[in-house]
Amino acid sequence: MIEKKKLIFLFCILSFTSLKSINESQIEEEIKKIQNLPDNNPHKIIAISTDIYRIARNNGDKKGILTINSLLINKYCEIGNFKKAIEICNEIEKLAGKNDTILVNSHRLKASAYLELNADNESFRELKKALKTADNLESQNDKNYMKALVYKGFAAYFSHVNASIDSVMYYQNECLESAMSIDDHKDFQDKKYQTLAVAYMNLGMMNIALGNTKEAINKLSKALGICKYEKYHIHKDLEVSILNELAWTYYDQKNYDKAAHYAAQAEREEKRVGMPYVRRDVFEIAFKTYSSLKKKALARKYTNLYIQLNDSLVNVEKNVADINGEKSIIRKQEDNTERKQNNIVIWITLAILLLIICIVVWKKLYKPDIADAGNSTAEPNEPLKVSHEKNIHIPDYTTRSILDKLAKFEKSQKFIKKDISLSSLASDLDTNTRYLSAIIKEHKKKSYSSYINGLRIAYIKTKLIEDPIYREYKISYLADECGFSSREVFAVTFKKDTGITPSYFISSLNDKSIQDGLSLD
Repeated sequence: MIEKKKLIFLFCILSFTSLKSINESQIEEEIKKIQNLPDNNPHKIIAISTDIYRIARNNGDKKGILTINSLLINKYCEIGNFKKAIEICNEIEKLAGKNDTILVNSHRLKASAYLELNADNESFRELKKALKTADNLESQNDKNYMKALVYKGFAAYFSHVNASIDSVMYYQNECLESAMSIDDHKDFQDKKYQTLAVAYMNLGMMNIALGNTKEAINKLSKALGICKYEKYHIHKDLEVSILNELAWTYYDQKNYDKAAHYAAQAEREEKRVGMPYVRRDVFEIAFKTYSSLKKKALARKYTNLYIQLNDSLVNVEKNVADINGEKSIIRKQEDNTERKQNNIVIWITLAILLLIICIVVWKKLYKPDIADAGNSTAEPNEPLKVSHEKNIHIPDYTTRSILDKLAKFEKSQKFIKKDISLSSLASDLDTNTRYLSAIIKEHKKKSYSSYINGLRIAYIKTKLIEDPIYREYKISYLADECGFSSREVFAVTFKKDTGITPSYFISSLNDKSIQDGLSLD
C-alpha cells in the first residue's frame, strides 16, 4: 500500500513537471484543440481549460491566459455560473490592452452575465464600455464585427428591461448594418455571415411579435438562405431554429402545406445537432399542421412523439430543479460558514487594533518619551477609523410578512395598474424598496419588473381562456387591460414568457381542429 502511494505521488510530480515544461506555442496548440471540442459538454471543457489556464499562469504566458479565459467565460455562462464569468472578466481587464478585441468581448460578456443576474445598471455600463473600446479598434473588420456583437447585446438589454420595441429594433438593425460593413476577408467571412444570419432571424422574430408577417418571412428567409449556402460555415442549430420559426409563421397564416414543409426540414436537420427543446416545438407544429390538413395518421404520430418528449423534458427539468435546490442549500450553508469565519476575522482584527490603540495611549500617558517630555506643542494621535459595509439582512418574520402580503397583492390584481412602481408597492406593503426587491429576487427568482409583467401575462391568459369575449378584442386593448403601456411591449413580453405570440395563443384557443388533433383515435 505504501509503495502504491509512492508511485502515485511520483506520477503526480512527473505530470506537474511535464506540464510546467510546456512552452507558449504548445499552450496555443492545446487551446486550439479545446476550441475544436464538441460544445455539448461544457463542464469537461471547463475542467481541461482550467488546467491549461494554470499552466499559462505559471509560465507567465499573458496571451495564453487571455485566450483561455475568453473561452472559459463563455462556458461558465453556458452552465449558469455568471458570478464566475464576471470574476474572469475582471482578470482579463487587468491584463488586456486598451484597444483589444479580447477587452471588448470581456465587457460584452460581463454585461450579459450581469443581465442574467438582473443587475441592469451594471449591464448597461459594461455595454457602453464595450462599444467605446470597439470604436477605438484599428482594424475596420475587427471594429465592425465587435460593434455588431455589442449592438446585439444592447438589443438583448432593452428587451430584458421591457423597453419599447422601437429601441430593440433599432439596435438589431445597427447590428445588421455593422455586420454588412465587414468585408469578405477569409478570416472574417464565417463570422460575418453567422452574425448576419442571427440578426435576420432576430428581426424576423420581432416582426412576428409585431404582426408584420410579410416582413418576418422576408427576414427569416434571408437568414435561412445564408445558413444553406455551404460556402459559409454556419452553426447548424441556427438553421434548425429558423426552419422552426418559419413553420410556425406559415401555420399562423393558415398556409399548412408550407408549415408542414418547413417542419419536416426542421425535424430532419435537428437530428444532426440534437436540440430537444426545439424538437418538441417541431413535433407540436407538426401535429397541429397535420390536424389542420386532416391527415390523421401523421397527426397521431406527432401527437404521441410530442407527448413522450414533453414528459421526458419535464422529468429532466424536475430532476435539475431538485439538484439545483440541493446545491442552493449547500451554497447557503457554505456562505453562512464563510460569513461566520469573516466575522471572526473582523472581530479579531478589531480587537488587535483596539489593543494597539490602548498600548499607544498607555505609553503616551504613563511612559512619555524623554526626548519629547518637554515638548508641549506635540499634536495628539488621530483616532483610528474602522468601517465595513454590511450585507443586507432581513429578519425571517419580516420575510414571511412580506411574502404573505405579496400573495394577497397577487390575488387583488392590483398589478394591472399602469402606475404601479417598486416604491409605490413597497409603500402599500408597509416595507422599503430594498427589502421588497431582495425578497422578490430571492423567492420569486425574478427582478421586480419581470415579476409584475409575469403576473400581468398570467392574468390576461386566464381571461382569454375563461372568457371567449376577450378573444375578440384587439391586442392593444388586451395590453391596456393588463397594465402594459403599449401594444408592442405587451407582444414582446407575451412571446418572451410563453414562447408564442398573443395572436397565435388566441387563434389556438379558437381553433377546434388543434384540440381535435390531440384526441385523435
